[in-house]
Amino acid sequence: MQPKEPSYLIGQLAKAAGVKTDTVRFYEKSGLLPRTERTAAAYRVYDETALKRLLFIKQAQSLGFSLDEIKRILSLRGQGTETCRCVIAIAEATLSETAQKLRELQEFHDRLKHALTAWKQSAARRRKCPAEFCDLIEGSASTNQDLRPPNTRLH
Repeated sequence: MQPKEPSYLIGQLAKAAGVKTDTVRFYEKSGLLPRTERTAAAYRVYDETALKRLLFIKQAQSLGFSLDEIKRILSLRGQGTETCRCVIAIAEATLSETAQKLRELQEFHDRLKHALTAWKQSAARRRKCPAEFCDLIEGSASTNQDLRPPNTRLH
């Protein structure tokens, strides 16, 4: 007789995976986690496979994969090298996008550092700001410096 596979109610599954129950429901609703059986009292009952999938999703997210990318990877699961090629292609695209964002952030860093140096020199020559608004910021607009940080969202 084989030992019975462990089963989890939604709260137990969420705790075991280190997520909230709302996350489990969201993943189920969005197709990342297959719909599960329910008890007579309508409680969701999950198995070890669901826990492994939740842990896989968390690990993939920690590596920078979006939920859409994870869904695509999960749909390819079990197709051998095709799945691995897909993961590599997505990771390469994410790496390229990350490198671009890093370049943008470095440019922003350099612009802000340059502006800050100029502001300190300008402020040292004056005792106080004469206007209601800080003229250092207004001066940035006149020199056409865009000091806003780039959008740092990766996905």
